Amino acid sequence: MIKFKIKKLSIIARSIVALILIAGFSPIPISAWAGLPEEQPGSRAAALSYSVTSLTDGWSLFHNQAGLGYQEHAWIGVHHENRFITPELNFSALGGIVPVRTGSLGISIKRLGFSQFNQTKFGLAYGMKLAPTLSAGIQLNAHHLYFAGEYGSTTAFSAEGGIIYAPANNFSVGLHVINPTRARLHDDERIPTLVNLGLSYQLSEMLMVAAGVEKNLDADFSFKAGIEFIPINNFYLRAGMASNPSLLSFGLGYKISTIEIDLAFTRHEFLGYTPHFSIAYTFGSKSKVTTKAP
Repeated sequence: MIKFKIKKLSIIARSIVALILIAGFSPIPISAWAGLPEEQPGSRAAALSYSVTSLTDGWSLFHNQAGLGYQEHAWIGVHHENRFITPELNFSALGGIVPVRTGSLGISIKRLGFSQFNQTKFGLAYGMKLAPTLSAGIQLNAHHLYFAGEYGSTTAFSAEGGIIYAPANNFSVGLHVINPTRARLHDDERIPTLVNLGLSYQLSEMLMVAAGVEKNLDADFSFKAGIEFIPINNFYLRAGMASNPSLLSFGLGYKISTIEIDLAFTRHEFLGYTPHFSIAYTFGSKSKVTTKAP
């Protein structure tokens, strides 16, 4: 009986710690969306401080569905991160892309939290090229938020989508909007609406730079920038920074035939470090991952 009570108190304490971290991470009320920003899978994206709105790799499934228009092969990716080295804030994601006649279909799932609190997001996406220099994509989402005990759970639906414009082979611009319809969890509680605008420029075969700005309609602007360097074939070094809140990031990646492995570390100005790990497999393709604009 004593062990049971201690274990129960431990679970309660963990829940309180997680909720304190959540409350301190964003000005959005806990009841509105657990106070957390939109989760963004992919260690490449993390290493570049999420300045990836205009990039078109398989992880575009999570960052800008317009990138699916450039996907020529089936793809599957898995991501995991231990946010702020706190088990209660573990975040995992799984996504898959299948090319079809006029574009590509994608399906994704993201989960944050632990047994006493968690939020899950399911997405079904489609992207296609509208012109040689323009692509567009859209995704429909189902959100599920769970609190243990009397708080219960709730489910809501939203949409997101974007475009990517690539007027040159070494330059592209992307725009991505999450929840443009301002969907709600409850009558007076909205799912965050985010607008991301980004660009990327290939300076050389070895160097790519990316930058962007994000606007949460309930918070201030956040500016992001990242750089990717390829010292040797199929090996990538990355670094980035962002504002509001201040974020520093770095990471590396390596491609072995059709397998891509990426690692990253980010440092939040208040909450500390987060390690990120991703692995992806591209079916039927042995070409190297490129940093070039579409």
